[in-house]
Amino acid sequence: MKKLVKGLAILSTSIMLLAGCGGEKTEKSTAQADSKSSEMKVTIAGGSAGGLWSTIGEGIGETLKRQYPGTTFTYQPGQDGANIMTVTSGQADFGIVSAAAAKWAYNGEKPYSSKIDKVRTVAFLHPMPYHFTVSEDSGINSIEQIGEEKIPAVLAVNTKDSPMEISNRIVFDAYGTNYKEIEKNGGKIQYTAVSKANDQIKDNKMDGSVSPLPTPAGNLMELNSSKAIKVLPLSDNAIKHLEKELDAKPYTIKAGTYPFVKEDIPTVSIDTILVTSSDVPDEVVYNLTKAMYENLDYLYTVHQSFEAMTEETIAEVSGAPLHPGAEKFYKEVGILK
Repeated sequence: MKKLVKGLAILSTSIMLLAGCGGEKTEKSTAQADSKSSEMKVTIAGGSAGGLWSTIGEGIGETLKRQYPGTTFTYQPGQDGANIMTVTSGQADFGIVSAAAAKWAYNGEKPYSSKIDKVRTVAFLHPMPYHFTVSEDSGINSIEQIGEEKIPAVLAVNTKDSPMEISNRIVFDAYGTNYKEIEKNGGKIQYTAVSKANDQIKDNKMDGSVSPLPTPAGNLMELNSSKAIKVLPLSDNAIKHLEKELDAKPYTIKAGTYPFVKEDIPTVSIDTILVTSSDVPDEVVYNLTKAMYENLDYLYTVHQSFEAMTEETIAEVSGAPLHPGAEKFYKEVGILK
């Protein structure tokens, strides 16, 4: 089983793997809770070890152990799109994903080949503001300029067919261009994670990177220490397009968020949410939701990204139906009617 889980994590954002996630073969959820709700065995699938989602997943696990002594918690590395499959096939009880991934999975939209009925939402975790970042040396001053002036831009767009990469296609579509046109104009699209693109940007082998990122993004702070960069604003039309296609929300990267951001930058944020499967018992989901809600002060010490999750926003999730266990808790504390 360990080999199978590892294999799925490695192949998680592959379109071929995602295409097979709509089947009916599933495993029973590993989540368990005794009659007193004091002991549970819970697994959360997040991102790569040492990354932001790893920190977030471990933080959530700690709230469970604090709230319910005796709980056994396991963090499992994964990736955005594939965590939907990991959870709905019973290989993990909860998963950290983008709201866009949940939406596409539940509706059976690409990169998923069919509707994944079992995906359920639990909680809002943090926003991921969209960053269209380019070097000052690139000469690119707006996203419109890339298409209108046929600039041969070389850009990193994340792992191919991952939800983050697909969001980039939608952004370019909002501006009337696409990867094919950019490459036709002499540019190049690199299917590279943003964190791995920095060295190429420093060496003037790449113009920039485009991706939703936590704010402030540490990798951009690091890049700016040796290479002057800037974040380009999104147009009103692009923001509306992304609201429709990605369930994105208007967002402003405030002046001063980064040393290189001198004025407010309009963009959108794509929510990071916690999901589970309809197979996971209501009691387990209720307990985890309660643990997070009643330990928000602790979560704020884990990472500043948690600061966007408050008693009011924790239930603001979209993309798929809310799990009955989470819904029960939110109604009890008066967040939902």
